[in-house]
Amino acid sequence: MASRLPFMVIGPRPSLSNAAAISLLLLMLVMFAAAIGCIREDDLTLEQRSHQLAGQLMCPVCDGQTIDASSAQIAQDMRAKVRELLESGITNAEVKDYFVVRYGEEILAAPEGGGFNLIAWIVPFFIAFGGMAIALLTVRNLKRSHARSGGLASAGTGSAGLSEYLAQVDRDLGISDAATAGAAKTKSPKTRDPGPEKKAAS
Repeated sequence: MASRLPFMVIGPRPSLSNAAAISLLLLMLVMFAAAIGCIREDDLTLEQRSHQLAGQLMCPVCDGQTIDASSAQIAQDMRAKVRELLESGITNAEVKDYFVVRYGEEILAAPEGGGFNLIAWIVPFFIAFGGMAIALLTVRNLKRSHARSGGLASAGTGSAGLSEYLAQVDRDLGISDAATAGAAKTKSPKTRDPGPEKKAAS
């Protein structure tokens, strides 16, 4: 059976440089922001706007729930009020202002992007970019250490290199070849002279 792939690339795959990876990430973020920014308020139906606002307003008596997710009576009343305000022709921002005046800034699910609240919008991007930078640096350092250890292993595998290293260690320790040979002779077992009994028997 013929292979479905016409060819195979053998060898290491080319990797993106850090600058290329960051540029690609920034391009994706810009495209995402542009896609979100292209959706205008006028393009949405009244029902879609009502649902969107219900997801942006918190239920005042529920723990961490928006009025869209809550089944409390006050959340139902607030959803009805949102629908009524939208039908009267006001914008989404004016609907939010209406509830902020009555309940305070805590009624908003996401803080407004201004003043001290701007930190809540900026910090997650710094955390994300910092995490990606740390990951890229870690991968790069791992590749370098792997290449370095591979080079050392290939340099140390030759028998000539190993014997030169051992000879240098012997010279540094003051062990000469003659002393090594003498030590080997003293450790070899001595041949004993057969006694007179064995000579007589033979």
